[in-house]
Amino acid sequence: MKKIIKIGILSGKGGVGKTSITASLGIIAQQDHEFKPALVDCDVDAPNLSILFPPRSPDKVDKKEITGTLKSTFIENACIKCRSCVEENYCEFDAISWNQVTDFPEIDYLACEGCGACKVLCPEHAFEINPVKSGEIISYVSKFDLALTYGKTILGSTTSGKLVSDVKEYIKNLESYSDLDLILIDGPPGIGCPVIATVSGLDYVIAVTEPTPSGLHDLKRAIEVIESFQIPFGIVINKADLQSPFQAQFKQFMLENNYVILGKINYSEDIPIAMSHAQPVVIENPKSEASRAIQIIFQNLKKNIS
Repeated sequence: MKKIIKIGILSGKGGVGKTSITASLGIIAQQDHEFKPALVDCDVDAPNLSILFPPRSPDKVDKKEITGTLKSTFIENACIKCRSCVEENYCEFDAISWNQVTDFPEIDYLACEGCGACKVLCPEHAFEINPVKSGEIISYVSKFDLALTYGKTILGSTTSGKLVSDVKEYIKNLESYSDLDLILIDGPPGIGCPVIATVSGLDYVIAVTEPTPSGLHDLKRAIEVIESFQIPFGIVINKADLQSPFQAQFKQFMLENNYVILGKINYSEDIPIAMSHAQPVVIENPKSEASRAIQIIFQNLKKNIS
């Protein structure tokens, strides 16, 4: 069976250029002709690769509803209006209030944590705990002929990590999966459950950072996650030429740890301009300094995954 290389692009924090770099790497991989790539957006709480890669045919978009988040459901016929649920504060999250118009309890969907206390405490069993829609998975071929699959969490859901796992499992069942040999995954920021679910099973990780105190702090946390899975990784330094008194400390950290540096991208207005036009920079301005830097990053990436 053909080996499919799965590469995650992580950042530890938001706003360092992770998505824009992922988008450009996807285009470069497609143009390289050595790979049959696909894109996956596992930043399920704020997926935005679809902004840069809208569907080629809007009528050919596959969607799958995902359930998993538990929420309380009120059963009106069982309620005797004793008001105990409100007066005795069944819910520690204040998700239950009394509706003066309907004269029945009312559940705040966003505040409900699905803990089940109301179900246990109500003497009339007027509350149930049920799984509800927690998100959806969207998959299609984009206008650049690159397949994109992403998850989108429903507001108030608590199962982002599970949705990431569902997205990664979903792509294995696509008809085109057997034709792929490279999957680039735009991961979520931070080090929480969605990140752990993203990193699991990867072959390589690109950690994107910037030479700022917060960039280095969160890079260290991201590296802890990556190393706990014993996955090889390389670092991309975005806005590498920032004039900052922190530059010396940042460079010393990189030197002391001898990490693989896949490349550096100097600050350039070409990237935000391209993003404002909803285009990867290598499409918007392929001859720009930023585009050339990302080309070098891709060539170094190939050497590290071959």
